[in-house]
Amino acid sequence: MVDNLERIGEILGAVGSPGCFTARRTATAEDLQMEVQGLGRLCLPVSRAQAERLCRLARPARYGRGEKTLLDRRVRDTWEIPRSRVKIDRRRWNRTLLPVLEELRADLGLADGCRLEAKLHSFLVYGPGQFFLPHQDSEKADAMVGTLVVTLPASFKGGALVVEHQGQKVVDRGSRRQLSFVAFYADCRHEVQPVKEGYRLALTYNLILGGARPGKTALAAAAAEPATVDALARCLRDHFATPRPSRRYRDEGQPAQPPNRLVYLLDHEYTAHGLAWQRLKGNDGARAAALRAAAELCGCELMLALAEIHETWDCREPGWDEPWSGRNRHWERDEDDEWSEDDAATDDPDAYELGDFIEGEITLARWVDPAGPAEEEALPIVSRVSGDEVCCSTPSSDLAPYASEYEGNMGNYGNTMDRWYRRAALVLWPRERAFAVRSEASPAWALRALEQRILAGGVPEARELAASLLPFWGGVAYREDGRGLLGSALRVADGLATPELAASLLQPFRVEALTPGEAPPLVALTRRYGESWWGQLLSAWSGDRHRGPRLDERERLSWLAALPRLCKALRAADEAVGPAVARLLLRDRWEKLQVVIGEARRQAQPSLRDKAVAALSAPLHGLLGSAGAALADDFRDEVVAALCTAENEPLLPCLVQVVRAAAKEKAQPGRSAAPALAALAQHCIGRLEARLARPARSAGDWSIALPDGCRCELCSRLGAFLADPVRQRLEWPLAEQSRRHIHQRIDASELPVRHETRHSGRPYTLILSKTEELFEREARERRSWQSDLARLRRLGAG
Repeated sequence: MVDNLERIGEILGAVGSPGCFTARRTATAEDLQMEVQGLGRLCLPVSRAQAERLCRLARPARYGRGEKTLLDRRVRDTWEIPRSRVKIDRRRWNRTLLPVLEELRADLGLADGCRLEAKLHSFLVYGPGQFFLPHQDSEKADAMVGTLVVTLPASFKGGALVVEHQGQKVVDRGSRRQLSFVAFYADCRHEVQPVKEGYRLALTYNLILGGARPGKTALAAAAAEPATVDALARCLRDHFATPRPSRRYRDEGQPAQPPNRLVYLLDHEYTAHGLAWQRLKGNDGARAAALRAAAELCGCELMLALAEIHETWDCREPGWDEPWSGRNRHWERDEDDEWSEDDAATDDPDAYELGDFIEGEITLARWVDPAGPAEEEALPIVSRVSGDEVCCSTPSSDLAPYASEYEGNMGNYGNTMDRWYRRAALVLWPRERAFAVRSEASPAWALRALEQRILAGGVPEARELAASLLPFWGGVAYREDGRGLLGSALRVADGLATPELAASLLQPFRVEALTPGEAPPLVALTRRYGESWWGQLLSAWSGDRHRGPRLDERERLSWLAALPRLCKALRAADEAVGPAVARLLLRDRWEKLQVVIGEARRQAQPSLRDKAVAALSAPLHGLLGSAGAALADDFRDEVVAALCTAENEPLLPCLVQVVRAAAKEKAQPGRSAAPALAALAQHCIGRLEARLARPARSAGDWSIALPDGCRCELCSRLGAFLADPVRQRLEWPLAEQSRRHIHQRIDASELPVRHETRHSGRPYTLILSKTEELFEREARERRSWQSDLARLRRLGAG
């Protein structure tokens, strides 16, 4: 299998286009008529005097790093004339520019049916000593494929433009008398070396690819050799016919199966918006044409994809035989035309020597169908690529990464370099396996396809296709359960008219993905398959078998707070079935919420307990408010009774907020009345009155209750000191470990006790002092109880 993949890479590696990664032309300067505000007409060749005047009109050129725009002359030292100050006679300039662009298009290997358009980006002046370190341009527009540098005729030394790709370099030193045109693909690294004497002036343009006639793309223009196509076809047939054991955990123990797809990595880099068949660069277009021809012979489908690649390598840093410096470095290519590093050239990631490959990961993030419209946007997908289905002609390590990060020796392993690449890829698979492959990459696409078949009357075929999803569905559907995918899945499950298959299709989702919009299809499903079926599905949704990241507890509680809207939508969908669906949902959620309530009560640290209890008021109000829509008075009474038990005494502040929220909702005009919570309100009033009936702490009472916990001898003595109503201070000689235990016990319980260590004698002495916070804290509590009681009585709850 590995030899077959290597063979495909070798065959395609020998396929090339007549173009190159860069192209150069020269032309006379007579058609370039430029004026600069503050200078007037620019005479060509540019004199030293005019160049110096331009520098006085210019500003230091900046560069981008991520979303930031930075100024660092260690990275980019050049002058930039604002475009607003530059005026070019376009009509005359196009007499030279357009023919040159056509020649450059052909030299770059772009299809005959396309044309290059140049959009001015900047006007730069490099004086003595100025430079721009190696960098890589970003594609600033969807159709941008490269950069054009037009160096104006002038007398200067140094300042060479160096363009590099895959180990090849092209150097342009400009001309004293003619315009020098250098075009290169946007993913080529390039630099401007320091100017030694004189001034180098250049116009830079973004190269936009446009004008492709329908059907006239790089694929159609490139004619692959028949022998090459036949050799590729034989390799593809062998690849898709040879069983191999799966490396995925979920397939462990399963018999070996032939691979479902092949992924070939192209040489050039593309952005998500710039990924398109008609914009394939250089050899990529010719290789795509060859592989497409072979795919047609083998009955395969072909897609153009964007591959995100992460590799980790063993490496040696510059001067590795010198004492290790222990530095961590990070380099990242900027998002707007520039290169950036945390430090200067001494931290260039290219300076590190790569050793052994440690591990890597490839993920397909987007893809484009060749049968789609020419300007169709790449569709988002998420698909991991295993090592036994991927091949290439150029290893990623031979390319320039868009980000690198070095990490020094950590003890268990040596120096490592993480590198990230973004490459285009060709993905193909046998047509008979198309549905499974596409579905694994995009669950949303799978559900749309199933829904279309059901609507067209192809239910038996839809069932067969849905069953083919089950081996991998649980591992991929969770990725999109928060993107509105559940509604589509519910409709498909209803249309399949098979309860077991419908349940299997829905199991990977979470109950929190349900919104009011999903109420009608959920009610329809329950009407078709029965309440027992819905209850079993709900149990599956509530389990902990999801492969995706766990939902944050705050998100779960927020969903509960909004539950009344969902229950109202369920009832509106069907007055009989809807409330039954809602009642099962409420009981399931109450069971889960009781676990959260228990965890909040058991919080040892008072501030954390108060925060956890406060977070329960909105979900409890939502749960109780949903009972009315679900016609579940018995459920509401059950919940209220449970909340009023002695063990839930710590929930009193939360329950007061629930009663207040219910009363406000009932008082708002046009709002449906909240369920009667008289019993809960009366319980709150009774508990507040009981607390206030307890005598307030007297001025001389310094007793503090130590919360339950450790019962060691140290804690027993601590408890005795705290319980003493008179004693305020304790000096306690203790060893360090014992002191640490007492510190932790006091801090964990947030006791109003100051603890200090007197560092004299042996052992040191721990000094404990009760503070006035004891009285202030209890006074605040009583004021809070009084305020809550007054509010409840004003609301008429009593």
